[in-house]
Amino acid sequence: IDELRHVQTQVHAMSHYNKFFNGFQDWSHMHDRVWYLSVPKSFFEDARAAGPFEFLLAISFSFEYVLTN
Repeated sequence: IDELRHVQTQVHAMSHYNKFFNGFQDWSHMHDRVWYLSVPKSFFEDARAAGPFEFLLAISFSFEYVLTN
C-alpha cells in the first residue's frame, strides 16, 4: 500500500506538466498519451515481451541499479 501511495504522489506531481490530467480514473486512456513516461514504458514493454530469463535479468538489474544508487 505504501508503494501505491508513492506512485500516486509521483503521478500527481507530474500532472502539472500534463494539461489533460483528470485523475486516476482515466489511467488506461492516458497511458499512451503521456510523453514523459515513454522511456520506462518502453523498458517494461520490452521486458514483458522477452523470455522469462531475460525478463528476470532486466528487472533485477534495473531495480538493483535504482535502489543502490
